[in-house]
Amino acid sequence: MEKSTKILVAEMFLGILVHNGLCAALAAMFFPESSVFAGLLLGMVSAFLMLLHMAYCLERAIDTRDYSAASKKTAVGSVIRNFCYLILLLVILWKFSDQINVLAVVIGALGLKTGAYLQPVVHRLFKKK
Repeated sequence: MEKSTKILVAEMFLGILVHNGLCAALAAMFFPESSVFAGLLLGMVSAFLMLLHMAYCLERAIDTRDYSAASKKTAVGSVIRNFCYLILLLVILWKFSDQINVLAVVIGALGLKTGAYLQPVVHRLFKKK
C-alpha cells in the first residue's frame, strides 16, 4: 500500500476505535453482558478487515489505469466483502448466538461508516504543520 493510503487507513481505524469505544461505554451502562462486548469486538475487527480489503481493492483498481477494469474490480471486491460478512453473521447465528450478540456485531461493524465520517476530523487533528 502507498504511504497516503496507509495514513488514510490509520485515520479511519482511529474513527472505528472511537465508535466502538463509545458503544462499549454505552453498553457498560445499559447492557453489561459479555456477549455484547464480544459482539462489539468482533464487529470492530470485521470493520477493520473490511477497511483493509477496500483499500487493497481500490489500489488494485487504480493500478489498472482502465475505467472499465477498475469498475469491475471494485464491484467484485464489494461482492466478496459483503459475502464474507454475511457468512460471518450466519456462522455467529448458527454456532455462537449464546456467546456473541449478533446485533452488537452489526453495531461494531457500523464503525466503518463512523470511521469514514470522522477521518477528516482525525486528519486535521494529526496534520503536520
